[in-house]
Amino acid sequence: MAIDFRLIWEKLPFLLGGAWTTFSLTCVSMVFATVAGLIVGLLNMFGGKVLGTITRVYIEAVRGTPALLLILIVYYALPRIGLNFPQFPAAAVSLAVCYAAYIAEVFRSAVESIPMGQTEAAYSLGMSRTQSLRYIILPQTFRRVLPPLANEFAALIKDTSLVAFISMEDLLFRSKMVSAATYDYFSPLVGAALIYLVMTLPIMQWSRSLEKKVD
Repeated sequence: MAIDFRLIWEKLPFLLGGAWTTFSLTCVSMVFATVAGLIVGLLNMFGGKVLGTITRVYIEAVRGTPALLLILIVYYALPRIGLNFPQFPAAAVSLAVCYAAYIAEVFRSAVESIPMGQTEAAYSLGMSRTQSLRYIILPQTFRRVLPPLANEFAALIKDTSLVAFISMEDLLFRSKMVSAATYDYFSPLVGAALIYLVMTLPIMQWSRSLEKKVD
């Protein structure tokens, strides 16, 4: 089947509107997921036995659950117990909850990669655990997590396509709308794929450059 580039060009503004929704959702979800992931990661390592167990259960449970299932639960199941979310907040909450578990592991790995000698040196200087985290560990952690966080951001851009299942007009959903209107089920999807590439490739290249700087 031939690709109708003329159709893609004609519908490009419509598709870009969906791409803006995709990008906005990605940014909002990533901000909340990063903050939550940092908190969960620190609690998992330094929160004691009880909080450590709770956060570990959360991380393993969420990582073992499909992101689509979380979206469907938040948007369709939670209203049955009185928790109603519009489309955008439902999608943002679902993706943030999902990615916070992965980002928590990113922060944990980054903290554990810092030599223990630095922590011991901080203690020998009279620093408390909180002070050593604030002044010694976390500054290095943030530098080391940038490359994997960039990769997670690129992955999140692609995973936002799952919100099409709740009829949210993201890039994928709008490409399907074009297909339904024109009976061309190939060209609009190719156009959507190209836009996804334009959004993700620069981020992945930036991630590679960050990895070289960190190394």
